Amino acid sequence: MRIQKMWTVRVFSFVALVSLLLSSVLSAYAQDAGSAGSTNALINQSQLGANAVETAPFAPGEILVGFRRDIVRASSVLAELRIQAVEALDLRGLDGRAGDAGIEGQLLHVPEGTELAAIQQLLQDPSVAFAVPNSIVYAAADRAIDTITQPETPFNANDPLYADRQWYLQRINASRAWALAYATDGFQGQFSSVRVGIVDSGVDFEHPELKSRLLEGVNYVTPGAEATDDCGHGTDVAGLVGAILNNKTGIVGVAPEVEIAPYKVLHNVGGRCLGTISAVAAAIRRAADDESQVINLSLESSSPNVVMESAIKYAYDKGALLIAAVGNGYPASVQWPAAYAEVMGVAATNYIDRHATYSNAGRQVEIAAPGGEIGSNLGVKILSTWPDGVYCRDIDAPLPESGYCTSEGTSMAAAMVSGAAAFVMSVRPDLTGAQVRQLLRNTATRSTEGTDFVGSGRLDVHAALRYGLPTNLQLAYEEGISRQIPLGAAPYTITVRVDNSSLSAINWQATVDGADSWLTMLNPDADNADVLNREQQTTADLSTSRAATIISGTTEYGDPGHISLVISPTHLITGSYVATLKVVGTRADSSIISQTVGIGVLIETQPFQYYFPLVLGSNGSVTSATAEHEWEMPVTIDSRTTYSMSDESDVDITLPITFTLRERAYTSARIFSNGYLDFGNADAADHTTSSCLPNLGEPNDAIYGWWADLDPGAIGAQVSTFLAANNRFVIEFDNVPTAASVSPAYRVSFQIVLYPNGNIGLNYGQAPSWGDVSMATVGVEAIEGRFYNQVACKDDQTELGLLPRIGDSLLFNGEEDIY
Repeated sequence: MRIQKMWTVRVFSFVALVSLLLSSVLSAYAQDAGSAGSTNALINQSQLGANAVETAPFAPGEILVGFRRDIVRASSVLAELRIQAVEALDLRGLDGRAGDAGIEGQLLHVPEGTELAAIQQLLQDPSVAFAVPNSIVYAAADRAIDTITQPETPFNANDPLYADRQWYLQRINASRAWALAYATDGFQGQFSSVRVGIVDSGVDFEHPELKSRLLEGVNYVTPGAEATDDCGHGTDVAGLVGAILNNKTGIVGVAPEVEIAPYKVLHNVGGRCLGTISAVAAAIRRAADDESQVINLSLESSSPNVVMESAIKYAYDKGALLIAAVGNGYPASVQWPAAYAEVMGVAATNYIDRHATYSNAGRQVEIAAPGGEIGSNLGVKILSTWPDGVYCRDIDAPLPESGYCTSEGTSMAAAMVSGAAAFVMSVRPDLTGAQVRQLLRNTATRSTEGTDFVGSGRLDVHAALRYGLPTNLQLAYEEGISRQIPLGAAPYTITVRVDNSSLSAINWQATVDGADSWLTMLNPDADNADVLNREQQTTADLSTSRAATIISGTTEYGDPGHISLVISPTHLITGSYVATLKVVGTRADSSIISQTVGIGVLIETQPFQYYFPLVLGSNGSVTSATAEHEWEMPVTIDSRTTYSMSDESDVDITLPITFTLRERAYTSARIFSNGYLDFGNADAADHTTSSCLPNLGEPNDAIYGWWADLDPGAIGAQVSTFLAANNRFVIEFDNVPTAASVSPAYRVSFQIVLYPNGNIGLNYGQAPSWGDVSMATVGVEAIEGRFYNQVACKDDQTELGLLPRIGDSLLFNGEEDIY
């Protein structure tokens, strides 16, 4: 994935800043062109810059030098500098017009750490007109800017059947849970051993996806014999719990690291998998005695039984989390053991996240998970591991060797919940079974269907893991905020976002030290708050009634806090002013965490002199000193097609290239007025409110350039398409405002770029600040919402990621990054 960023200038344009620099550098030279006085002025200016660089960051090992053509260059000075490389530096415009004032520019590469000494040495030579470091260019705003907008970092399973056949793991957000488990800012791949007791039909001990995970097991059907699976059901369940992740073989289970203890209580009787209550009860007790933290019961009985109930209570009292299937006979009620209060009853959902037609219902349903649907389409069933020699209906014959087969049922749903519980316990061994049970329910994806059908909702492994992540504080501008401003500048506001990567909330308090009267702290999340992140606010814009010495809030993942720092420099004299923002968080266990952000203001009569050096491209145009920004242009002027669109409208287009997204090829699409390109259902309603991904309703095969309530029919707005260089196809929204009902109003300009190789580009030429946006989503979604990458989502309740800003360019790999 490539992330591109172009710094932008908010107070002055970049060209104006360069002009300001040129005028300051050349002011003395222009008074007496060609005289000794002008030479001294240039040298003095350069020395001034050299003296200032100790506090201004610059590119390591790089120096910008101007040599006079009318003086022979001193080769001895250059030789002493250990120059590693030389690049031409275009100085056209140095004379204030189109000329270079007789000065030849070069960018010299010297060993890192020798830059300042080299500059001082160069300035001693009369052939050197100027020598300055290649200073870092910042926007005319904050020296250390907010976190850069970026897509999610993908985590892809290399198991070959995962992408096409394991839709059920994609529905429960397993890939994001795996990413969090291994991420350096997550659980860092640290797993504790968790044992899952599977009370079922045994297991295929030689299956390559399972054998490294399997413990010895116990056979209650044929005591003393190996707990070999002659039904297929137990192997099926075991694979869903813990088939090996990223072994380039077959499928993957929910839990990356787990021990599986098989207890055989079921066996094949005339093609049916049957067992006895006494065997089940004995196995439950044995699993508890073996210290299984999770006991999976993908079996059902139509009536309660005191023997099984006593075993359930025994295991529950020992701290085991018991998880059971509610049964497959809807409209029947929840079966036993799922109906016992000590057991977590699991119902089944289908491919479209609805209650599966066969799944029993009742008040004992606590949660739901994918169980597949009855039908001939294998794509709606649950694929898992299967033993050799056991009949597989997919091929209408026994498997010749250990492999895979499909099934459906609440048994499969229960296995996924057991895997999720084991996963959470492996990264949070301090949590009890009862706590994990409640956590899974609290983080389930809510459903419009009744609780009797899906309980708390559909399992979400990522949310469960993120809830278990220790709480923390993450501050925007964590490297500090520094701004160089002119004497008498107007007040301005910087809003610091307070994030927490855990779904467990943390309470925090913010204070500022050392600011005196020039910095005021406001709470933009207050009920009466105005938007406070706009630049160049006047004193009248500031609501001093909300000024505070302490601001407090509560932050959790997707619901950040905000602190507005109102800087009032108007009355300040020249000099440096420093303050510190301190945020202290208190976790639920009363432990404390704190973060600080340094705030600096430098008041000068001639600002930007050193932070915006002469940076010119070889063609004489001003270029960004940071990452390149993309903005596509038509190959020919007349190749742009413009569409007449209005609020709540859409238009069908034929793609000039075959575009492939997650292995699905498209030759047509539909542009929707609300800022996205849809590849899915041609009848999809445009006018659903933007939502966070994944979006299971329409649209769910789309590229969301800026999904919001937009009106491309407004005056000055335009939606068009064209072919750009290298056969890239571009959909461009230019100067498109929000619909009349949206407040505050804003305009956006962005491009959705389809590459012939399946990559996707998003370019932004105009974008609002975050405080001006009430609802918007940016990202990509594919295959009915099973795969996605969400850059940002913002609505009244949720704020995830950062919405793109002016000059952002994002590039996605159409296969790997959409995960």
